Order: sequence, then C-alpha cells, then structure tokens
Amino acid sequence: MYPSDGMQYVPVDTAIHIVFSEPMDEASTIQSVNVSPALQLVYPSSWQFLNNKAIMVIVPAKPLRYSTTYKVVVSRSARDSQGVEMQQDYSWSFTTAAAPPSPVAVPVNGDFAAGNIAGWTWRHSEAAGSRAASWSVVADGERQHVLKISRPPTFEAGSCSLEQRIDAELPAFGLVFLSFDMRLDDYTLKEYTTGSTYPLKVVLTYLDRDGVEHSFVRSYYFHLPLEGGVDSFAEFVELGKWTSRSYNLSTLVPRPAFLKSLRFECSGWAWTALLDDIRLVW
Repeated sequence: MYPSDGMQYVPVDTAIHIVFSEPMDEASTIQSVNVSPALQLVYPSSWQFLNNKAIMVIVPAKPLRYSTTYKVVVSRSARDSQGVEMQQDYSWSFTTAAAPPSPVAVPVNGDFAAGNIAGWTWRHSEAAGSRAASWSVVADGERQHVLKISRPPTFEAGSCSLEQRIDAELPAFGLVFLSFDMRLDDYTLKEYTTGSTYPLKVVLTYLDRDGVEHSFVRSYYFHLPLEGGVDSFAEFVELGKWTSRSYNLSTLVPRPAFLKSLRFECSGWAWTALLDDIRLVW
C-alpha cells in the first residue's frame, strides 16, 4: 500500500494505492475499504483499478487534511475475481504533512493606536538653533491613528528618519510585498528641496542569497525641486490626498533573501508626511 503504514509528512494531494496479490472484484473491494477520517469521494471517478484489477487507487475529490492521521481498513469482505474473500481484515495508518506557513505580515506599524512608535527608531538632524522635526499620532478623517511626521517652515535644511529592524529570512519562492498609505501636505510654499532631498522617501535594505546588501528606494514629491531634476526612483503624488503604494519586491534583481530594515526619511526645509497601514508581507 501507499502511503505505507506509519508513513509521515504525506502530501495532502496524494492518492491511496492498495496492491493485492491477484485481480479483485471491483464492487466488493470498493465496499470493503473504509478510511477514517472519511474522505470526500465521488463515484466512480474516485476509484480506479490498474494492473488487471490487482491494484486499487482511491483518488479523493478534495485534498486530505493537514496534520491528520488516517486509518485505512480493508475488510475481509473484499473478494478476488474468483469470489474468494480475504482471510482477515487488513489495516494501516499514515499521517499527512503540516500546513505550510501562511503569508507572513511583519507588524511594522508600531503601536500607533496607543500613541507611540513602538519598534521604530526616531532620528532627526538640523542646524543648531533651527526648528526640529517631530512626530505624532493623529486622527485624519476616518483614519483614527496615523503617524504624522512634520517640520515647520524654516530657512535651514533638515532631515529625520523612522527606522525599524526587520531581520527576517525570506522563502526562495513566492511573492514579497511592501505596502503603505501616505499623504503629503504642503508646508513649503512650493520650495521644499535642493538637490535630491524629498519630503518622503522609503528605503528597504536587504541581502541577496549571496549575502550582498542592496537597497530598494522610492521617494515622493509634489513640486519639482528648486535645483536639478528628480531621481529615477522618485514618484509624483497628489498634494493633500491619501494614496496607496504597493511594491512587489520578489521581482527585484537580485531577489531579496533576507530583509534587514525599513526606513522612512523626510528632508528639506519643511514637510508634513502622514503614514498608515505599513506592511511587509510574504
């Protein structure tokens, strides 16, 4: 028989094979087999006879259950093609594989609902005596708890960042997504940056399968900078409007094998950035 007696980690899409010593009578053999827990079977497609009816294959209409021990009993009422019954019942059992891990979502949002940024590291930099950036958890319309990062208008450039360590190994296959909701507001009188500074940037640091470090970067703007153009990884967003961003990281070359950290950066003379529903899922 297959799966054999005591076999473990059996795939849930398996069929049950029973090999007899000689050709069998179909009707009595089908009636003699009992599987517990019961399988979902459809007559006649769930029963197949091969090798001149010496092999019986039971094909469940639906996969078996995960992490379940099945007992199969062939009662002595099974007859061969000459009408001779088996001398005694025969039984065995096997256990199916555990369920695969469900998609993982890293809780990167922190405890915004409690008014803090648990799990995040906050940093800011500005000239001595200049206004500093700050964060707060606020309500915004129907959103009860969103993270607001802001700096009032000033004449000196500054920056801040919010970073969370991930330190998670990724599977070799399957999808990996980074997603979040964002809104940019205008503190800047349309003059918010010089060079490659942006009111909001996201940086995901990861390792490939060879241990080489890489960064996935996207930045966001609503007015062109005073000097120079925008970077190739910059995306335009509509001012004052919530927008969702989702990135399929599994398409990156090289593919991420280990996620190190996720960081949001703000820079320039002034900014207001709101973040919500930050997720890393695989």
